[in-house]
Amino acid sequence: MRLGILDQEKSFIEDFSACQTAAYIESKEVFEEKDVNDLDALLICKSQAFGIKEICEWVIKLNKLVPIWVFTSEELLEEKNVYLQLGVCGVFNGSYTNEEISLSISNSLNIMKSPIQKKQRPKQPFQLDPSKLSLTVEDESISLTRLEYFLIEVLYERKNEVCTYEELASTLFGQSFDPGDDAGQYRVTNIVCKIRAKLTKANQGKQELIKTIRSRGYMLNV
Repeated sequence: MRLGILDQEKSFIEDFSACQTAAYIESKEVFEEKDVNDLDALLICKSQAFGIKEICEWVIKLNKLVPIWVFTSEELLEEKNVYLQLGVCGVFNGSYTNEEISLSISNSLNIMKSPIQKKQRPKQPFQLDPSKLSLTVEDESISLTRLEYFLIEVLYERKNEVCTYEELASTLFGQSFDPGDDAGQYRVTNIVCKIRAKLTKANQGKQELIKTIRSRGYMLNV
């Protein structure tokens, strides 16, 4: 990591450069604004010749280009707040050792450069929404017709159990269902085919969610 140090009186940079720490930082003296182009961070040292006015001017011009820290031998709270409000990453005073400064900057740069790992919320494996007549499988929402939704709802209430063609047809079609007529089974099969087609289109490989039990009916495989 390359750290630029702006220290007009050179009272800090020599000691800092000679400091050997576990978090090694290659330091480079900065004289002009263009010197920060190849740097990972900038440390500005306050001195009699380079006071709060000059520091603020540098911070305003460069804080969007490179992370900036400020070192001052004084411990003035109001002045520290000014620097922080302008966007510096931190302010060190005379109580910090060179090693502490080096480690603090190094740790901050490592965090800035490392990719942020977002905590993923667990996927919902199966969810029904009666208000929208929709089915959600692993965060994929699938819109259903009224009959399609009711069929899935019946299967879900008895998940991992077999629902016969007759039971499904009777629930879906009520009085219009004739137990001795194959039309009821055909209508149930037709609805299941449409649901499977929607599942396949929205979420590849989820067509086996509804399992066919030969000659008997269907079972929701959740």
